[in-house]
Amino acid sequence: MNNNMLMNNQILSNQIYSSQSSFKEINSNMNKNKQSLSLKNLISLVKKNKEYKIKINNLEEYIKELQIKLEEKEKIINEEKIKNDNLRKEIKNLNNIPNFDSKIKELENEIKLFKSYYNFSEGEKLILIKIISGNQDINFNKICKNTEEFSKIESLLYKKYPKYIESENYFLVHGSKINRHKSLKENKINNNDVITLEVNNID
Repeated sequence: MNNNMLMNNQILSNQIYSSQSSFKEINSNMNKNKQSLSLKNLISLVKKNKEYKIKINNLEEYIKELQIKLEEKEKIINEEKIKNDNLRKEIKNLNNIPNFDSKIKELENEIKLFKSYYNFSEGEKLILIKIISGNQDINFNKICKNTEEFSKIESLLYKKYPKYIESENYFLVHGSKINRHKSLKENKINNNDVITLEVNNID
């Protein structure tokens, strides 16, 4: 529970107690001296009596509001405690997971060996490309180096789809025509790009 709110509650309780005591004292005095009081003094005492009643009611309402706020804050604190406990559990579970640093290094070494074995030069990498046709009868996927000339891939395509050898063809990637004598990189062909084969219809 919030210390400041506890102190405020205590202060308000003291004020109510003090007001109630004054209220009782006034009532007692009124009863004792009722006969001897002048009308003016009696009216003054009645007025003070009403003021104390109003003050006590206001303080009691304020305490109720503070109690409601305090309950809301306690609810939020409990929710945050639950969240913190869950986070601690997650962190504990993560700490129990095997160390992946060594696995990552192992994979990096394998990639270096692979590139060395297949004579990869600086900047070379493997990419996957897909070639389709306008009439959708071609579905050609190929993993290749980004430094390979497109003409080499075109030759492999014709081996699988020989009917296109005799036609006048051109290829598009991102709406731009591919230069078959340039590399994939030079043609700005990237990993997972889709290339479209188009046929020149010559009458």
